[in-house]
Amino acid sequence: MLPGEVNLPRKIFSSDGQVVNRLFTVLCKSSDSSLAQGFAEIVKDVQERWFGNRSLPIRCPNCGGSHVIGKGWRSRVLRTSRGRIELFVRQVRCKGCQRTFRPFNQALGLATSRRFLDEFIDKAIMLGIRVPFAYSARVMKELTCGTISAEGVRQQIAKKAHSISFSEQIAGETVLVDSTKVKAGKKQRGATVNLAVTAKRGPQRNGRSSIVKKLIHLNVGSTAALKHRLKTVKAQRVVHDGGEDYSDCACYVQRCRWHLVHQLKHYLWQDGIAWKNRAAYQDRLRQILWRPKQRPHQAESTLNNFIESLENSGLKTSAWHLRAAKKEALVFHNVEGFTFTTTTPLEREMRELNSRADVGARWSEKGIENVLKVLFHLRLNQTTQTIKGYA
Repeated sequence: MLPGEVNLPRKIFSSDGQVVNRLFTVLCKSSDSSLAQGFAEIVKDVQERWFGNRSLPIRCPNCGGSHVIGKGWRSRVLRTSRGRIELFVRQVRCKGCQRTFRPFNQALGLATSRRFLDEFIDKAIMLGIRVPFAYSARVMKELTCGTISAEGVRQQIAKKAHSISFSEQIAGETVLVDSTKVKAGKKQRGATVNLAVTAKRGPQRNGRSSIVKKLIHLNVGSTAALKHRLKTVKAQRVVHDGGEDYSDCACYVQRCRWHLVHQLKHYLWQDGIAWKNRAAYQDRLRQILWRPKQRPHQAESTLNNFIESLENSGLKTSAWHLRAAKKEALVFHNVEGFTFTTTTPLEREMRELNSRADVGARWSEKGIENVLKVLFHLRLNQTTQTIKGYA
C-alpha cells in the first residue's frame, strides 16, 4: 500500500450505487475508534504530568498526608454519543494510613457517579423535554452510538431542573403571567401550572419582528408561589388575563385587552344576548380599548358610558364584568413602559406547555414541573425567538 492510501474493504466499491453510503459508514466507525483512543491517551497523559509535578502535593483525604506512591490505573467507562469510551484513572496509596484513592477525579470531572459525558446528557434532555421519555431513549439509541434508559432521561431532567435558578433582574420589564391546568397530581381536574415571563420587542429578523422573552417563574400548584415571586422581584408592570387578583403584586397591573373583549362574549351569553348580536358589543369595547390617539380621560369616560349603556339595556352581568376590570383596563394609557398590553406572547408558550403536558397519562406534580422548567429555561433563557409580535 502506497503512502497516503487507506486500507478499505473491497466490497465497499461494488458498483451498485451505494459506494458513498458504505464508505461514510466505515469511515465514521474508524473515526470513532480513533477518537476514543486519542481521548483516553490524552486523559492519561495529563494525569502523568500532574502526578510527576511534585510542586502540586497530593493530599490524602483520610489523614491529610502528602507522602503517596503510585498504585496503577483504574478503568472507567463513559457513555457518549460516539459510543463507549474507556478511560484510565491514576490511583495512589498513602504511606501513612495505607488508603488507596484517585486524586485527580475532581480535577478531571470524573465523579464516582458519572456514567455519561455532558454532551450525551444534553442531547437526551433536549429530547426528553419535548417527547415521552421512552421514545427519547429509543431515539438516542437509534441516532447515536450511546444508550440511556427512559428512567435515566427522567433523572437527568430532574437533576437539570434542580440546578436552574430564575432571573432576578426584571427592573423596568413588563411581566406577563398566566395559568393553565395539566393532567397531574391526585385531583381529577389536574394541577395548575403558573408561568411568568418578561417580554420585549427584539430586532427585525428576515423582515419579521422578534420578541425576546425570559422565564421569571414556573411552578405547579398554588398561585400563591407566583404572587410571592412577583413581590420578591418587585415587579413594576404586570399583564394578566383576569383569572387571579394581582393588584398587590406590582406597581402597575394591566388587564389583557384581548381577553377583556373575548371574555365579554361569555357574559353577554349569560345576559341572554343571541350569538349573532354579541359581536356588535365586542366591537364597541374593542374600539374603546384600541383607539390609538385617545386621551386617557376620554378613554375612561367612553368606557364608563359603555358600561352604563349595558346596565340600561339590562345586561347586568356584562356591566359587572367590565366594572370589575375597569380599574386595570386602561392603565397603559396613564403609565409608560408597557412593552405589551396583551398576554399574546405568553399564549404562544402556553401552547407549547400544553403540547408537552398532554401525553394521555397523569403526571406527578413534581415530574411535570421539572420537565416544563427545563423546557422553558432552554426555550426562553438560552435562545432568542424570532416570531411575529403583537401589542
